[in-house]
Amino acid sequence: MIDKTSKIFVTGGTGFVGSYILRELRSQGYKHIYALKRQHSTVSPDLVEGIHWLDGDILDVPTTYDQLSAMDAVIHAAADVGFSLRRRQQILSVSRDGTATLINAALASDVKKFVHVSSVAAIGRQKVEEDIHEKKIFSHSVFDTSYGLAKFLAEQEVWRGQAEGLNVAIINPSLIIGSKQFDRSSQKIFNKIAHQKMPYYPTGSTGWVDVRDVASAAAKCLSNEIMGERFIISSSNMAYRDGFELIASQLQVPFKAKPLTPVMGKIACYIEAFKSWLTGKDPLLTHETLNSMSCRSNYDNTKSIKGFQMEYRDVQDTIVEACQNYKNQM
Repeated sequence: MIDKTSKIFVTGGTGFVGSYILRELRSQGYKHIYALKRQHSTVSPDLVEGIHWLDGDILDVPTTYDQLSAMDAVIHAAADVGFSLRRRQQILSVSRDGTATLINAALASDVKKFVHVSSVAAIGRQKVEEDIHEKKIFSHSVFDTSYGLAKFLAEQEVWRGQAEGLNVAIINPSLIIGSKQFDRSSQKIFNKIAHQKMPYYPTGSTGWVDVRDVASAAAKCLSNEIMGERFIISSSNMAYRDGFELIASQLQVPFKAKPLTPVMGKIACYIEAFKSWLTGKDPLLTHETLNSMSCRSNYDNTKSIKGFQMEYRDVQDTIVEACQNYKNQM
């Protein structure tokens, strides 16, 4: 049984989602929170106190085994978020091999609970328009991405851990937004819209969720008796255009992006690939992401609401709050 005196080990603590998980655990009164960071990673100033920071890397097998030897629970939130095919093997390695190392170390250390922060991308998409729930299985369809494959392979390692006796739970957040770290993952949307660097928008829709709700769900999985389950964590479904237009209006900038029609999308992919080749940066758009974000995906959050009484924030309120914080920080 996990309680407030248990030793909790969190990966990805310097990242967007991981940092909010640390804040949530600390606010709930957990006394022994350990967070993994790479040697040169920057810790958010508000997380210096109350967190035991450990240098390491989930691909470092001996160190990971040593660090987990005295832990009671693990929340695995580390991930390499990216969609560049050039970095495909790196993304797969961090997700699959890093998770495998953590699972093996947790089994060897008799960890009582392992919570894995995955993504709805691991569930996949099979149709242009689809209602998606937890029983759906990644199918390698044309609407899936290498990032989704990486998250799916990581989940397979978690399920292996369960088969070998580990108490596990998986959460699958949708598109995550919040009011900090606007240079990270999906948070880059705010910066791109603010600086008119989003020339086009996807024609599909997806689930949106407040990062604080994701952190809350991870914490609930620690104390909850539910075992061997996965939960979609998503507040509501909304078209990309509607979300982006709301951000633009709150940031008081015009929204001039054009819809990514099939023809325009293909042209944009080639342009982004050329720019990526010149600069070495990940492309803004690939053929994979074009296909996936053209889907009208409706994510069902019923299981999380019934399973551990999730009370989701209104994602439109989250956008308004995030935009205000973005303006205050600029």
